[in-house]
Amino acid sequence: MKRILCLYTGGTIGCLPTENGLAPAPGILSTPLQALAAGHALEVTLQEYPQLLDSSSMGPADWNRIGQDIAIQYDAFDGFVVLHGTDTLAYTAAALSFQLENLGKPVIVTGSQRPWLQDASDAPANVALALTAAASGIAGVRVAFGGKLLPGNGVRKVDADGDTAFDAPNWNGEWPAPRNSGDLRFTAIDPTSRVVGIKLYPGTSYDWLAQSLVEPLQGIVLETYGSGNLPDHAGLIAALEKQAAAGAIIVNCTQCLRGMVRQGRYASSSALARIGALPAEDMTPEAALVKLYCMLAKTGA
Repeated sequence: MKRILCLYTGGTIGCLPTENGLAPAPGILSTPLQALAAGHALEVTLQEYPQLLDSSSMGPADWNRIGQDIAIQYDAFDGFVVLHGTDTLAYTAAALSFQLENLGKPVIVTGSQRPWLQDASDAPANVALALTAAASGIAGVRVAFGGKLLPGNGVRKVDADGDTAFDAPNWNGEWPAPRNSGDLRFTAIDPTSRVVGIKLYPGTSYDWLAQSLVEPLQGIVLETYGSGNLPDHAGLIAALEKQAAAGAIIVNCTQCLRGMVRQGRYASSSALARIGALPAEDMTPEAALVKLYCMLAKTGA
């Protein structure tokens, strides 16, 4: 019988109504989870975190905790399921995909749009898919949601309400061949890394933005227009150039749901190419931000 470790971090899946709205509640998922596991002939261990969080309150320290829990118990289980809120699930899935190197087992991240104990919840179907994937032996970090398995570092939340809340817009539908080349390695990131994400929009006060970039940063994910284009604003470009000269890694990431950055295709992206910005190509903003944290952890920057 396959042994699966299920980490419950919080989120809608385990929420109950309160006077302030839905909030994660302890001790309510064990019974339905074990009933579901029995139907799949799996031995499931539920590890419930002491402080259950709405995923909008989660950050890099929580990515570390989840990854470390998997790494510490890696040899004792055949697969892993992470029960997570949907709002920042894409960030956590991307983080695990970069932090867990030489991964030789399945790590499946899932959640739900409606609480498990609510009528017509999508939770049982999502968790059943996650358990099946975790028991499959197919290595890698994946998201199980809305009847689909998606790559952990390619997903985005695309629907605030519907059951098919996640998609991987740039994924070609093919899973890469497993590349396990040794023992599992876990990279802990530094939650205090000075990394920011900046999304440009028409009407941005570029003078204010340039002033906000005075303090030295370690990394910037810049969500630009189209194929990687930046407004022609001398103050903003000078501020970015100064950050790059001081050692900041600048990543040029498109705001578009599909397609990729082609830095230098238009003159409006030439300034970023000149200052050494890294084109994110078809990477999502979520994955680009998380990978930047991991790059800094590995280089000790």
